Amino acid sequence: MTSTLLNAMTDADIKEFLETAPLYSWRVFKKPPVNRNSLWIKEIDAYCDVCEQIRPFQDFRSRGSGAGMAIKALESGTSYFQFSCVSCQKSHREYLVEQVLDEENIRLQKYGELPRSKLVRNRSLQRFLKDDLDSYEKAIVCLSHEYGVAAFAYFRRVVESNISRLLDLIQEDVQSSGIDQATLEAIGELRKESPMSEKIKVANLALPNHLKPDGLNPLGRLYQVLSEGVHSLSEAECLVKAKATSECLTFLVSELATRQEHRNRFKSIVGKL
Repeated sequence: MTSTLLNAMTDADIKEFLETAPLYSWRVFKKPPVNRNSLWIKEIDAYCDVCEQIRPFQDFRSRGSGAGMAIKALESGTSYFQFSCVSCQKSHREYLVEQVLDEENIRLQKYGELPRSKLVRNRSLQRFLKDDLDSYEKAIVCLSHEYGVAAFAYFRRVVESNISRLLDLIQEDVQSSGIDQATLEAIGELRKESPMSEKIKVANLALPNHLKPDGLNPLGRLYQVLSEGVHSLSEAECLVKAKATSECLTFLVSELATRQEHRNRFKSIVGKL
């Protein structure tokens, strides 16, 4: 990747890198100006286990004034970061980062992190995939380490194994919402044996508007996933598609579960009147 396609590294880039980059993954930026002699930044945002919410974490260590000293350019090497919650100052975050510089670019790799980042899982999706949790867990782990091909392969398997159950949930929601017959017929078409290209077209008709945010159709995207071969895509392409698949599944299952819960609560309360 050439430097002309990259932005010069900023504090915001370093902050996002520390907060979100998996261990042992690399990020590349255009080299910062020569008057920057370290990767030090003042603050990040992180979940505080003591405050039990997202809080600012700051570096409270004394750095000295540096008055009268010449500013050296940033060099290849390693950097250590230490932050504490600004509210309780009992919760801490530490990071070890390797930086590699050439004439134009800087590459960053996070090779240490305390405490270890927790893998985020959606509870509604976990319940929905209770019979396929092994594949889901492997998909989440691969995604967290940015193993694109592996993550996409596992998410594709999850979709393939559970697409019929997902259609059951959508059909139940459609019937309870009184949506027109055409949507139910489209769902029925998806259950039949037919070329995947046809299923992708039909999927755009098999989802009610309240499950298509801004016109985006997550069901059609999931059928698109089933039509794509893993080995024809690059690692980066697979990573993008794995993340999109995870978001589509999470959105659909969470929305359907929430709507069902609200309907059941309403019927229970009104039934007592």
